[in-house]
Amino acid sequence: MMGLLEACGSAVHRLSPGTMSNQPVHSTKRVLCVGLCTLDIVQLVNTYPIEDSDQKCLESRWQRGGNASNNCSVLSQLGQNCEFYGTLCKENHFSFLAEDFNKYGIITENCVYHSNCETPTSTVILSLDSGSRTIVHSNPSLPELKFDEFKRLNLKNYSWVHFEGRNEKEVMLMMEYVEHWNSMYNKDASNPPITISLDLEKPRSMLLDLLPYADVIFIGKDFAKSRNCTNMSETLKNIAKDTKIGATIICAWSDRGAMARGPDGVTVQSPAFPPRQIIDTLGAGDTFCATVICFLSRGKSLQESISFGCQIAGAKVGQKGFSNISSTLEKNNL
Repeated sequence: MMGLLEACGSAVHRLSPGTMSNQPVHSTKRVLCVGLCTLDIVQLVNTYPIEDSDQKCLESRWQRGGNASNNCSVLSQLGQNCEFYGTLCKENHFSFLAEDFNKYGIITENCVYHSNCETPTSTVILSLDSGSRTIVHSNPSLPELKFDEFKRLNLKNYSWVHFEGRNEKEVMLMMEYVEHWNSMYNKDASNPPITISLDLEKPRSMLLDLLPYADVIFIGKDFAKSRNCTNMSETLKNIAKDTKIGATIICAWSDRGAMARGPDGVTVQSPAFPPRQIIDTLGAGDTFCATVICFLSRGKSLQESISFGCQIAGAKVGQKGFSNISSTLEKNNL
């Protein structure tokens, strides 16, 4: 199998969008990631603290977070023209988040802005000893994205729309809208249909209602366990019952790698690619999803795409944050 740098193109080491090679005819179109943006307050500790104790951290930092936001951070570094679409608070921490989006070249021109509310925050404790990441999330007042706001988008700008599995009633309407647009306006090979993907991470049974609208479905370990699945093959069989015909189902299971079933019903699998040292597991799943989307959108096989996803997710676990993913790939000779 070719190396990641060869597959991505020689420009992958630069933090700039739109430079990846081997792009399809509609590559000027964007990948749209719909979901949440948070302020992550990350604290690195040697061991997870005992309750009611006082412990110094090794390092503390702020970073932009949220699944869809993280997806864009990775897509941009792989040279993909991408856009984050969600709600943002115009008051506290807005300038920090806006500057970080801009640093990565992520488009945010269509975001919905709210006043008199608070930015969602996630307090994250990373344990060096166990490699665990513990997240305490807060969103006291920022409204979720609504379908009426989604309808304002010009869908001609997009080749792929990726949805976080959340706010299921509104997201279902959005997915139906894209599906309807495909049936109305995408009639020939020169104007291919928009691919709809879905990330199911949170263990909420109501999210199953979104499955029939997705072409590509990412199933997280926590969601799979909520369906009483104990491994990846069980998960693929369980989820397939609720998807539309021809959907691609992908399940990543941390150190077990990933398994996927394509539209032809054939199952493929990839091992995990752990780094020499586990540094930061926060966002590894988002990294995997974004990488698979990027490679599938460029015509790579499902087998290649999940293998690249596991490799880049493994490289991300071996570094802090997202900003040096491409250089980490080179350092690890991937």
